[in-house]
Amino acid sequence: MRKVFSWAPPSEGVLKFNVDGAARGKPGPVGIGGVLRNSEGIVLALFSKYVDCMESNEAEVVAILEAIRIFASTSFRSRLVVETWKRPSNLFDWNKKSRSSDEKRPKQKYHDIDLSFPQSLLTKTFLQGKDLKCCYRASIDGFSATSFHNNCDFKGPCVIVGYTIKSFKFGAFSPEGYRSTDDYYDTFDAFLFYWKDNIEGNKPIILPKVGGSGAALFDYARGGPQFGADGLLIGPPLAPVMGGFAGPDTNSGIGDLRQAKSRLGLSYAKREDGKESLFGDESRATLVEVEVFCSPQIASLY
Repeated sequence: MRKVFSWAPPSEGVLKFNVDGAARGKPGPVGIGGVLRNSEGIVLALFSKYVDCMESNEAEVVAILEAIRIFASTSFRSRLVVETWKRPSNLFDWNKKSRSSDEKRPKQKYHDIDLSFPQSLLTKTFLQGKDLKCCYRASIDGFSATSFHNNCDFKGPCVIVGYTIKSFKFGAFSPEGYRSTDDYYDTFDAFLFYWKDNIEGNKPIILPKVGGSGAALFDYARGGPQFGADGLLIGPPLAPVMGGFAGPDTNSGIGDLRQAKSRLGLSYAKREDGKESLFGDESRATLVEVEVFCSPQIASLY
C-alpha cells in the first residue's frame, strides 16, 4: 500500500483502485469510496457508500476491503494495485471540518412529535441512546417519493413507522439511511417490526433479516423505503434496469407512499403467527401516515 497525493496511471495490463475512507468524529459516521481505472485512465468501476460509525483509520481499511471485494466479483484477471488517498481535503470531500461563512447549510426542519416507538427497539443499533426527531411526516410533507427523499436523504440511520387505513401500525429500521443511490445494500442490521394485536402498549415484535445479508435494503430515488426484494415496499419504485427504468408495479403506485406491500419469509422473517405479510392476511395495504425518525446529530455531519 502506498500513500499518494496525485493520480498516476498503472502499468499496462495492471488495474488501479484508488480508495478513501473518512469519519466525521472519533469515532463518527463514515463514508468510503473508490475508483477503478486501467492504464489509460478509463474508469471501470466506482463505489461510494455509508458504512456506520468508526475511526478514520478503520474507514480506510474498510474502503480497501470493499475495493477488493468488488474487484473479486468482476471478470477482470489483471493484476490489481490499491492506493489510498490522504490529504487535508480528501478525494470524496466527506471530511470537511466546516463551511465558509458565506456557504450556509439550509436549516433542517423537524416535526415536533413524540417518538411512536420505544427507544428499547434500537438497542444494539447505531441509534441507541441518540436523541431522535421526526424528519419526515407524509401527511404534511407529501406522500411522493420525491418528498420522502427531500426530507430523508443524508440523515443517516433511521426508523420508518407506518399506519394503514385499518389502524395497523408497523415499522422498519434502516442502518444505511437514504441517499437516492438507485442501489441496494447488504446488511444483517436492518429489521421490520409490528405490534401484536395492534395494541399500542405492547412491545413491538422484531422480524430480522433472513436468508443471508444480501439485498437487505434498496434505495431507489423514484420509490420509498424498500426492505428486501419483497419484505416491505412503501411507495413501490420504478427501478433502474439496464440503463432504463422498468421494475415492479410500473403501471400504478409508482413512488406513492400511500401504497405498501409485503411478503415475508424470503428476506425477512415471517410473523409470529406464521403469516407471510407484515400486514397479516393481506399482502397490500393503503397507508394514511408514514413517519421517519433520525438523529439530528448524525444528520448535521453530512
